[in-house]
Amino acid sequence: MRARRLATRLVLPTLAVLLFSGCDSGTTGPDPAPSPAARQGGPPTGPENRSLWTLIGTDGETVGTLADDDPDVTAIRRTVVLHSGTVDDRSSASVTESVKSEFAFYGAEFRKALEAQGYGTKVTTLFRDNALATRQEKVAWYRSTVYRDRRTAKAEMDTVFEFTAGDPAYLKKGGLAVGTPYTEHRTVNLAKQGGTWVITGIRRTPLERPAPKPAAR
Repeated sequence: MRARRLATRLVLPTLAVLLFSGCDSGTTGPDPAPSPAARQGGPPTGPENRSLWTLIGTDGETVGTLADDDPDVTAIRRTVVLHSGTVDDRSSASVTESVKSEFAFYGAEFRKALEAQGYGTKVTTLFRDNALATRQEKVAWYRSTVYRDRRTAKAEMDTVFEFTAGDPAYLKKGGLAVGTPYTEHRTVNLAKQGGTWVITGIRRTPLERPAPKPAAR
């Protein structure tokens, strides 16, 4: 059942597109073969102290494993973490500055794609009109890849956030609730431009809420 649900997550829901920059733009070469660890939760260092970062060739073949303290891994992870914090921690009062900060993480082509969609205006209007506020709770990392040329990369991660405020009617209409943790899986494409890792595309899954607790017997 979970495998089937994951396979259908390429279409982004309208709410997630507006709340978070769910536009696909840019590529980093062929995707590597799916890893069994691709959806296993965990911090940057996985089970048995194994790194989750893999160096791959142009055809997606594994070339080697990168340590968590590899300079490119460190820089990529920092970009993704700071970006997710910016996107997931915003409110109707801070959204204008938050969106400006968010755009600073993007490469030129990705910024143009979002601007063409009116992304910044839509997010700002959405938060202000519905008195929304969100707060990030935590992130988890999955098998991520850096291409052998050290110019492109693909990071896989989960972010868990909650709504801390919002117009009740709007939240009800979207099937959302204040104080409920929602998980979103993100595939983040990056490229090194001028010595700096920038985001060139993001793919996001529909939001997941915690499974309900079994009814007491």
